[in-house]
Amino acid sequence: MKIATAIFCAICLTALSSECYRVLQSASYRPQRGYFKLYLSLYCVVLLFAQAAAVVVAKLWQYGVYFDAGLFALLAVVCNVIPRKSPLKLTKRVWRMMAAEAVALGLLCVFVGVAWWVWSLPLFVLFAWAICLPADMLINRRYLRLAQAKLSQSGAKVIAVTGSYGKTSVKDMLAVLLDGCISPKGSCNTPLGIAAFVNKTNLDGARYVLLEFGARKRGDIAQLCALYRPTCGIVTGVCAQHLSTFKSLQNVIAAKRELVEALPQNGFCVLNANDGIAPSFAAVGKCKKYLSDEELQIRSTTDLGGTTLTVNVSQQIYTVALPQIADYIADTFAMCLQTALRLGQPLDDFFANAVNVKQTPHRLQPIKANGFCILDDSYNGSVTGVESSCKTLRRFRCPKAVVTQGLVECGRLRREMNVQCGKMLGEVCDFAVVLGKNAKYLAEGLSSVGCKFAFAKSLDEAVRKASPSAAGGILLFQNDLPDVVNI
Repeated sequence: MKIATAIFCAICLTALSSECYRVLQSASYRPQRGYFKLYLSLYCVVLLFAQAAAVVVAKLWQYGVYFDAGLFALLAVVCNVIPRKSPLKLTKRVWRMMAAEAVALGLLCVFVGVAWWVWSLPLFVLFAWAICLPADMLINRRYLRLAQAKLSQSGAKVIAVTGSYGKTSVKDMLAVLLDGCISPKGSCNTPLGIAAFVNKTNLDGARYVLLEFGARKRGDIAQLCALYRPTCGIVTGVCAQHLSTFKSLQNVIAAKRELVEALPQNGFCVLNANDGIAPSFAAVGKCKKYLSDEELQIRSTTDLGGTTLTVNVSQQIYTVALPQIADYIADTFAMCLQTALRLGQPLDDFFANAVNVKQTPHRLQPIKANGFCILDDSYNGSVTGVESSCKTLRRFRCPKAVVTQGLVECGRLRREMNVQCGKMLGEVCDFAVVLGKNAKYLAEGLSSVGCKFAFAKSLDEAVRKASPSAAGGILLFQNDLPDVVNI
């Protein structure tokens, strides 16, 4: 009976490790890219309390092992039913690591005891990752080769989109506007994520495969270019983002420039003309470069129902109605139009497709609520994105409130960037609710411009506090609102 209980505890502890696997997965299975932030999270605090309770009960009660089994099972259920903005994907790789962890925990629980391992679950997950790494590397290499071969055999041109912001919005819009184009849904922008899309997708008849290239350090985009060999590219813009891994803006610039440098001489790259850095890439690489506003003009009018664009191109004027309200939507449309023009798509076909453009979720997405409009910008995580949100809000004369935890992954510039974020939001909002580890810096920026604000410990509390100030107006969910705001 004790052996069965010990094995049950090992299974429950493995299930309780799901948060560790989720964080490791979000770091692209590279622990150095943020995995160890787990030790600063509420999750690890819960593990420590569970560890203490399990040891005390096991010492004081001869049947304490059954209490421990119930405690571990309860915590595992709670951990796995809490909704996540980026939930764990139970891939074959995750199942392999879980199996390795379960075996290790099972042996320890049977021969040593069940009460001693809760606090070290993040370390067990690292152990499982290391044990499985050689096999995973071989499997991944094969998976990548299959995707490369399939792309090559399809004959489709690969178009790559990169930038510090706006990648997914441009990708989603261009995939609709460009005839014969297929593209993955959401933010699929890593080598293995793209390989999964390619390997599972029927490429027959596709003229273009449109991919989003993401990066957290120099060399990431160069690696994606070597794997998937794009002939066309789009750089949406460059700003200070992911500084905890990039370390400096110069490294961000160098990383985004890798796409332009990798494109072939017979290819081209479209650069966002309204970005402060992207146009400078016109001087590098062998491919042709086009600014997004080259030979076209766009005027826009916006309300909470969407944006109307008046586009002057090739001495013709077109009117386009889009569901997006973001300040940058004209730039997004211009990059898509410039790309289609260089690929030779007829203008009438391009504009006819515009009726099918949808709002990309969590990118200044308008959502009707009781008594106000929610602008969901919770996937935005850059200074430029905050600035664009503020420009959008200035267009509307109504009460405005914001819920924010500031910018994450800012490295040494954490305080400076979040004070700046607070100032920008405070200048356009009537009330703000701040939460998470950047709250004090946001409050400093909000105070400097005289904006009223409140602190909150959870997203639910923040919404309750902000809703009255948004009545009859707008409630903005701004930048990188995560599942556990303390991470």
